[in-house]
Order: sequence, then C-alpha cells, then structure tokens
Amino acid sequence: MQNEKIESILKRAAAKENGTYMLYKNAADKMTDLQTKSVLNRFAEEELKHKQMLEDFNAETLEKLKIETVETSRQGITEFLTDTDEGLGETPDFKAVLVYAAKREKKAYEFYRNMSEHVKDSDLKKLFTWLAQEETKHKEDIEALFWDIMYRE
Repeated sequence: MQNEKIESILKRAAAKENGTYMLYKNAADKMTDLQTKSVLNRFAEEELKHKQMLEDFNAETLEKLKIETVETSRQGITEFLTDTDEGLGETPDFKAVLVYAAKREKKAYEFYRNMSEHVKDSDLKKLFTWLAQEETKHKEDIEALFWDIMYRE
C-alpha cells in the first residue's frame, strides 16, 4: 500500500515536470530571439531531467545530488502579481509566458517543499528537497529573464 502511494506521488510529480517541459518547449519554438529561445530550451531540458529522475527514482541517483541547507527562495515579481489559473490563452506574449512559467515554478517549489516535509522515507525527502531547490532556482532565473526583457524594450 505504501509503495503504491509513493509511486502515485512520483507519477504526479513527473506529470507536472512534463507539463512544465512542454510549456518551455512550446514557448521556445515560438521565439525568434535566439538568446531567449536558448534560455527556454535550457529550462525545458532541466524539467525533462527532473521528470526522468522522478520516473527512475532510486537511492543511487540521490547520492549524487548536492542539497543546499540554506533556503534560496526570495521575493520576486510573481509574489506581487495576481494569481490566476486561467492559463495562457490563445496568443500570449513572451512576458505573459514568463510570468505564467515563474508562477508554475513557485507552485512546484511549494509542492516539493510540502512533500519533503511530509514523507517519512529519507530518500524521498532528499529527492523532494532537491527538487524544491531546483524549482526555486528556475523561478529566480525566469524572473531575471522577465526583467531583462522588460528593460530591453
């Protein structure tokens, strides 16, 4: 029974990572600016890596992860914008994609942080702690890109 619950959690997390991968990949495919396209493709690849790690979960993989003990999350643009679950709509501009993506990363961080606090298995705790840190870094990178785009125009 416990293994089924863990498997369900891992599948749910992998599906979330895949959804975010698709968001970045689709946004990158629509970009004409090569720097922006490259950044979005890098984000997509990182999400794909997370998905694969969740699908192939094992203790040996976890031994290689470097987990920081310091909280890296900081307040950014996403904390000050209204949260909606409406999605992106038909023709979002790049700024809208970035804000949406940063909010997804924030939600992913909260999901993984919450999971790390509630699982008893030490390997899962380590995995979720690492993923929470990764999502925080993604959110901050996206917010930095957002401000770069804002000041470029």
